[in-house]
Amino acid sequence: MAQLDIFHYPRSRLKDVDLALASSLEGMLEKEVTSKRLELKEDYENLLRPSLEKILVGIGMQKMLWPEALGGEDHNKPDVSYTIVSALEQAARADVGLAFLAAHSLSLQAAMALEGNYDEDACRAFAPLFCDGSAPVIVSFVLATYGKGEVSPLKGGKYPQVIATSAGDGWVLNGKDIRPSCSGADADLFGVLCSVESEDEPAFVVMPGDASGLYRGAEFKKTGLAASRNAEISLSDVKVPAVNCLWRGEEGFRRLLSWYYLGLAGAGVGALLASYELIKEWGDTRVIKGRGHIFKDNPLTAALMGEIAKEISVSRLLAYDLAGLLAEPETYGDAGSQSIFVAASMIAHDIYSTAENTIHRIMELMASAGYAKEWQLERYWRDVKTVQCYMGSAELAKHDYARWFYQTKTL
Repeated sequence: MAQLDIFHYPRSRLKDVDLALASSLEGMLEKEVTSKRLELKEDYENLLRPSLEKILVGIGMQKMLWPEALGGEDHNKPDVSYTIVSALEQAARADVGLAFLAAHSLSLQAAMALEGNYDEDACRAFAPLFCDGSAPVIVSFVLATYGKGEVSPLKGGKYPQVIATSAGDGWVLNGKDIRPSCSGADADLFGVLCSVESEDEPAFVVMPGDASGLYRGAEFKKTGLAASRNAEISLSDVKVPAVNCLWRGEEGFRRLLSWYYLGLAGAGVGALLASYELIKEWGDTRVIKGRGHIFKDNPLTAALMGEIAKEISVSRLLAYDLAGLLAEPETYGDAGSQSIFVAASMIAHDIYSTAENTIHRIMELMASAGYAKEWQLERYWRDVKTVQCYMGSAELAKHDYARWFYQTKTL
């Protein structure tokens, strides 16, 4: 980790527990994932699932935000944002998919258990699942239909995936051929953005993965994020209790997405840091034939490598800046405010756009080794591109920015 401190970040804002957690993750993942990668490739059962369990259960990230009285670690102040971004950049250095799944879990925890968001009934309902320490809780989200509609996912999408009907003492959910954000084949919880029948205001409902009436399709092939075993699901009169509706309207959903984008930002930075380590080793050891120059000392390659380092450095600063915004709601506003949601969206999209372009440049510099599986770079490129797909359209996100910065009325 010390080698990567060359890329500045506001280290003084992190507590000792944050630095210790990041260091523990680095050591554990180096031993459990990085050192076994060539042998086990993207083996879910023998490499990725055990590593996810150690991140969420062994290291303790799964219960850190919950109140101590409910079995958690009471690390539930807003400045846990620094803990999240520093931990997930370490997780993503080993595997972006592991960090992607952890971002889902942590953002849902923040939405329920964080100081200021705390809902006692919801916490009492869900804390035992996260805090008993027996197994990782895999969390997935159901948002608007990917690739359809021409409005922001925040509005529920032009083609909502799930319709909710109030049933007095609970909710009934229905939907067909739904694509979740991850882990449709094995998620333990689905956070579902629902259109409510005969109402304009959406609802966000948490649905157990073993709910009666939930049907899972076959796991489908995908390009990246091997840790996410995704599949379509269908819901036929799935009944959940009233406490499972975490909020109505947009503010709560914006809050969830702000924390989710923070987790994704940390994961994107982790992919960039891992890619830096690959191009640095390449630049240190390769000799340009006919010139006798070490690769990094050639003026042309040095200029490109300098540009790559600049983009990585700026992205890391942006991720920690977002953590700073979330850490001080009394100064910058609640995570559910339009201003923080827009900032989180802008930063996350920018980091992934940068990661795509930067890793592509590294791939070009490394020539055939760049896309050879044994060098691992192509895996980071695949994972980054796949996360971008699940984040939704960057072009449509610009409408959210316009709504905030220009107070547009018709978008």
